[in-house]
Amino acid sequence: MKIRQQTPWQNRRQNRRQNRRHRASRGLIRAALAGAALALWPCLGVAQDWTMSQFDDGSFFSATLAPVDGPGPALVCGERSPQGVSAAVTGNTEPDITPAGAFRVYVSDRAIGAPGAHLQTRDDVLLVAGDSGFRLHGLRWNEMFSTWEVDLPANDPAFAAIAGQERFELRSDRGSDMVSALGFDAALEQLAGYCATMFTSVGLPWPQQQAAAVAGAMRRAAEADIRRGCNGPARWSAAAMKPAQIDGDGAEDIVLDWREVSCSTGKARPFCGAAMCSADLYLSALYPGRRQPEKMLAQGVRIQPLDNGKDAVALGSALATCQQAGTGGGCETLWYWAGTGLMRLR
Repeated sequence: MKIRQQTPWQNRRQNRRQNRRHRASRGLIRAALAGAALALWPCLGVAQDWTMSQFDDGSFFSATLAPVDGPGPALVCGERSPQGVSAAVTGNTEPDITPAGAFRVYVSDRAIGAPGAHLQTRDDVLLVAGDSGFRLHGLRWNEMFSTWEVDLPANDPAFAAIAGQERFELRSDRGSDMVSALGFDAALEQLAGYCATMFTSVGLPWPQQQAAAVAGAMRRAAEADIRRGCNGPARWSAAAMKPAQIDGDGAEDIVLDWREVSCSTGKARPFCGAAMCSADLYLSALYPGRRQPEKMLAQGVRIQPLDNGKDAVALGSALATCQQAGTGGGCETLWYWAGTGLMRLR
């Protein structure tokens, strides 16, 4: 295949576009941090969610957890991208690099005060959630972002304490800053799942403690979608959710066979036609970022072990599809993980 070479002018234009993307991504963090200073206590009466955003330019990836609107610090993870593109190509010379199994916590200087003339680290900030207090030891000043930062283990008890509250507090010598915790627990689970998957894919396994914390996430997502799809109560057989290791990241993947689901109200099987039913694939390597399964249609579903230790998904195809392919009788299509997505094996 012939590769078209770019001119120096095209390279410069591409680098400028990439740099704008990097600045926009980092701008999300700065905007979230700035909100901590602008939001007041009465604003907490308004429902507020935390959300996870992700970025991957081929050379580095990162994910950020921050409030949609209002006060709050930001949690970030990042490393080199599994795509392996050189930073010289993308122009990303300021990546977020964090330790495996940890989140970098950014806290605005407007919330806890700016550094003094010779003060670049501090230990006076206390995170209070419910009856528990957690001191943020070793906060350091980041001149690039003009904010404070500290790396905390992903399974730090402070995060679990926040998840069980409606709000939490940042206390410092400067005063007190109240932060809404609405939606923090669900968004944190999404962030942890994405970070664990991406770090594992580049050979930096997420610590076992955090892997255990996100265990069963795909099964819970499938169960939630069943109730959402049925618009209420539902029943399903043991064969409805088939566990597998499709993407090979060590976390359980789930294949949901809607033939084995029966809704208690409305249409019994809303995702089935005359011959085919939906087969939804909840892959731990993709779902945390997309928040939706890989959707396919099949007459039957089974898990096929492969020689490489992973599993493939065998989907029964309709007779018309088999005839078009020149195959008599029933047939299957076999789908496997190709590193960044699913590919058809046959």
